[in-house]
Parts: sequence; C-alpha cells; structure tokens
Amino acid sequence: MGNQMETQSKIIVTDFIVDPSQVKLTNWIFQHHPETAVKVKLQNQKLRTTYMNLLFGVIQTLYYKSPHDLSKSEISKDSEILSDLTQVGKNRRASEARIGELEKQVKKLELMMSDVKTGLEKEKAKLKNP
Repeated sequence: MGNQMETQSKIIVTDFIVDPSQVKLTNWIFQHHPETAVKVKLQNQKLRTTYMNLLFGVIQTLYYKSPHDLSKSEISKDSEILSDLTQVGKNRRASEARIGELEKQVKKLELMMSDVKTGLEKEKAKLKNP
C-alpha cells in the first residue's frame, strides 16, 4: 500500500493529504490505478489535496448511488470535474513538451553562439598575426 504518515488529524498517503476516513479509498485508488499518484505531479500540496478530494467525491457518488438514482445535474457535475482533472494532466504534459522544445532551441542557439565566438576569435587572431 502507499506511504502513510499522520499529520494533525489528516493522513499523508503517497504525498496526498487525506482524512483518516479516506485512507482505505485512497489506498484502493493507488492500488488499482497507480498512475494516479505518478501522473498527479502538482507541486502545491493544497492543489494535490483538492485534486484528491474532487476525485473522492466523484468515486463516492458513483459507488454509493445506482445509475438510476443519479440526477442529470450530478452526472453533469461529475463529468465536468473529471474533465477538469483530466485537463490538469494534459496541461502538464503540454507544458513538459513545450519545455522540451524550448530546451532544444536553447541548445541550437548555444551551438550557433559557440560557432560565432570561434569565428570571432579566429578573426581577432588574424589581426594579431597578419
């Protein structure tokens, strides 16, 4: 199961702060969907906690109610929440891809700059030794 540590009536499970009553559900999520812990790399602890609380709400709604008992507004709300949670992951991947592209551009510019500096040094050397 996940790494657990108690902190002021909350429990930390795999870097997510949860209520003690949610530890079992949290462990179930990480056991059956380990990518949840891996893909949610939000740096801010409050955002990670909010992410998990939203996920808990959706899971509890779906688990404790039969599909016939769900209202259209509940389905719509949960669908929006899942869309938002998914978007967080997509935005991170897009940012990581953009960072990779920018790093490649920086390397190209550094190589070009190195070539220009080498050419400059050669020209200076020619002036010193005609």
